Amino acid sequence: MSSKQEYERLIQEIRKHDRLYYIESRPAISDTEYDRLYKHLLAIEKEHPEWVTPSSPSQRIGDPLTKGFKQVSHVSPMLSLANTYSEEEIADFIQRVHKLLAKHQVTFCAELKMDGVAVSVRYEKGFFVRAVTRGDGKKGDDITNNMKTIPTLPLELSGSHVPDVLEVRGEVFMPHKVFHKLNEQKEEEGEELWANPRNAAAGSLKLLDPREVSERGLSTVFYGIAEDSSSGTDTQYECRAYLHKMGLPVFHDDHTKRCEDLKEIMAFAEKIHKKRPNLPFDIDGIVIKVDELKYVPKLGMTGKTPRSAIAYKFAPEQALTRIHEITVQVGRTGVLTPVAELEPVFLAGSTISRATLHNQEEIERKDIRVHDWVIIEKGGDVIPKVVEVDLKKRPKDSHPWKMPKTCPSCGHRVVHTEGEVAVRCPNTEGCGEQKIRRIAFFVSKEAMDIDHLGEKVVEQLVDKDLIRTISDIYTLTEKDLAKLDGFKEKSIQNLLESIHKSRYVPLSKFILALGIKYVGKGTAEDLADAAGDIDTLAKMSFEELQDIEGVGEKVAQAVVDYFSESKHLKEIHALLKNGVEPQAPKRTVRKDHDFSSKIFVLTGTLENYSRSEATDLIKERGGKVTGSVSAKTDYVLAGEEPGSKLDKAHSLKVRVLSEKQFKEML
Repeated sequence: MSSKQEYERLIQEIRKHDRLYYIESRPAISDTEYDRLYKHLLAIEKEHPEWVTPSSPSQRIGDPLTKGFKQVSHVSPMLSLANTYSEEEIADFIQRVHKLLAKHQVTFCAELKMDGVAVSVRYEKGFFVRAVTRGDGKKGDDITNNMKTIPTLPLELSGSHVPDVLEVRGEVFMPHKVFHKLNEQKEEEGEELWANPRNAAAGSLKLLDPREVSERGLSTVFYGIAEDSSSGTDTQYECRAYLHKMGLPVFHDDHTKRCEDLKEIMAFAEKIHKKRPNLPFDIDGIVIKVDELKYVPKLGMTGKTPRSAIAYKFAPEQALTRIHEITVQVGRTGVLTPVAELEPVFLAGSTISRATLHNQEEIERKDIRVHDWVIIEKGGDVIPKVVEVDLKKRPKDSHPWKMPKTCPSCGHRVVHTEGEVAVRCPNTEGCGEQKIRRIAFFVSKEAMDIDHLGEKVVEQLVDKDLIRTISDIYTLTEKDLAKLDGFKEKSIQNLLESIHKSRYVPLSKFILALGIKYVGKGTAEDLADAAGDIDTLAKMSFEELQDIEGVGEKVAQAVVDYFSESKHLKEIHALLKNGVEPQAPKRTVRKDHDFSSKIFVLTGTLENYSRSEATDLIKERGGKVTGSVSAKTDYVLAGEEPGSKLDKAHSLKVRVLSEKQFKEML
């Protein structure tokens, strides 16, 4: 028997975790633990239905709506699925379906349960027109422009039988590879890390600037139909092939199966569970759906969940091990990162001996100490994390761990800037680990792309005093490389050839390699397009940088600060002197077009183009795109819901183009 006070406390706890998960993108408990709390809530509400109010978490569907986005009603509700963790509950689900349909034999379709962000995407006459998040189930956020930046989403359907109207349901997700790379960048900058790929994807879709979204490496997959004017498929299983024919990304054929009974469903679940550690994206189970779509409306829904489908969630893959020591790594920007050195334990296909603890705040929140027994988790992810401490096994003489006051690499006193979670070593020039990490970043594939020069080789080069700065890489000789452990004639030649080839990387890669704060791949490309060469970029003012589409105040200031330091200019000069020749962006620019030499400003939401697409079209025709309206502006291209830039254009009598006029002028 539960008291009303206990019930209200439970509601507050669930609301807290909803806020952390959906809004702040930093969950404090596992999905399994959250589901346990939620099931407890449902049990109490079943016992005391008179206590339930419209504000109870049980009455809400999906994510909260986001400020800054237009809300759109769904053509049919986007419902959450009921969760189960046991074979018995799946058997109960099958039994209920048989009973409701008065049939002894019902076919089911089993498929992956993606751990991403649910979306509904609409096509009319074969063209992408709108994308909406689940939101509260009835209405969602219009994320059309953000979805346009996802390369796997076709803007036009293909095939010979494209329906006049097709609205599909699916998921936006962040692949593991992208997630870990972006989290490494966040860690280097001392920013708070994303908890998992799902939260990273959700946070990315909430960004108001599509250009920022384009740098997040999102992907998408579709598995359902909300509206189809041609009624092209009768079953859930055939839905995959139907959507695939039109060019939409769908599950691999191994990731979906038509099942006749519980035995076949569980065999499929077991197969997917084994594959889970090697998948390039997160899943947290499988979804079991009634295959024949004509039965879905007949089965209806209960509360906020459909009776025609259920989610079978896998328990997280966990292991118990002991922390022998907590060591500290120093990143290229001086950020100190604590790492748990573990007693090796086998988990999800590999032996784990280390796990990042991220920062002091994370350690304090979980109260992690040296010699603690801890539960580590891998799940569908590839990097292990410490989930919680087994306090019953804690040694009596244990004490809280504290970040060292001096850098473990160089001994310099560390600093903690207010408002940041990171602790840093400010000794940028004299810290050996920072130097190694900076050089390793400079030569990485995304930057200068020097093959055969991994971090271990960089460590040797620094330790043997063969290089002190990044420009020294281009002075290395056969004689120098022969001093490295394991380097013979073939490996020496391979590295020298790779170093020579890197001299001619695109300007955008060179800019990225410099390691300017806040400058990622997409921003480096914007800077390269605008400047054309490194000397011009170094001389650009804060105002000129801000005028570049995709470059905000924070990035502009970081670029100005970087080039204001003589040590950076000296290093760039040394690189150029040693034969590095960054290649200017190759762009075919028409000089005979009306846009040639004209200055554009974009405002509002365009129906048929993302901002980056419109910017590229203008630049290809010899025009320039800036961020603010001035007397020098020739055109303001205005979409829906334009901001103050439109008012300024009118006050300065700058010509305003509608999207239709812009298209005609193209």
